[in-house]
Amino acid sequence: MTKNEYLKKLGRALRQITRAEREKSLAYFSEVIDDRMEEGISEEVVVAELESVEAAAERIITEARAQGQLKAKHSVWEIVLIVLGFPLWFPVLLTISLTVLTVYALVWVIIGALFLVSAALVVSGVAGIVGLFMYLGSSAGAAFAIFGIGLAGSGLGIAMFIPVLYIAQAYAKATPAMWQMVKSRKEVY
Repeated sequence: MTKNEYLKKLGRALRQITRAEREKSLAYFSEVIDDRMEEGISEEVVVAELESVEAAAERIITEARAQGQLKAKHSVWEIVLIVLGFPLWFPVLLTISLTVLTVYALVWVIIGALFLVSAALVVSGVAGIVGLFMYLGSSAGAAFAIFGIGLAGSGLGIAMFIPVLYIAQAYAKATPAMWQMVKSRKEVY
């Protein structure tokens, strides 16, 4: 039997203990096998020298039971209440999930709108140049006012682009952290 086969069988046999405890036990056995293999012993011989998967699993489960590391089993009444309460808790859960998703998407929509406003302000500089040439013959004051307003808009658009870009990058970097937080809370329950 190879190391991977041994660890896979042991992992299956340890399903009734908590994930953290199971991973700790698998990491221990993996390290024991690796240490022995570094001494020059072949993988099959090292695995053969270990206690059987059943014996190791029984010992680990006994220790986990003594430490309170077994997965909680739901009683029949809890399962019945979960099933009967489905019409109540599922819509609430769905509403909360969709609200969180909507708020997340709304932030991206606001960031996109800020990018569009920035682009529109930059384009206003082009409109100012066009306005300068259009009104220069009829009213020089109005032409230069349009040109100035267009340049000011372009400057504001360019100045606005960098902070909006930083906000978008920060929100994109925060997304995995938010997902990890939601995922870790899910594992607690």
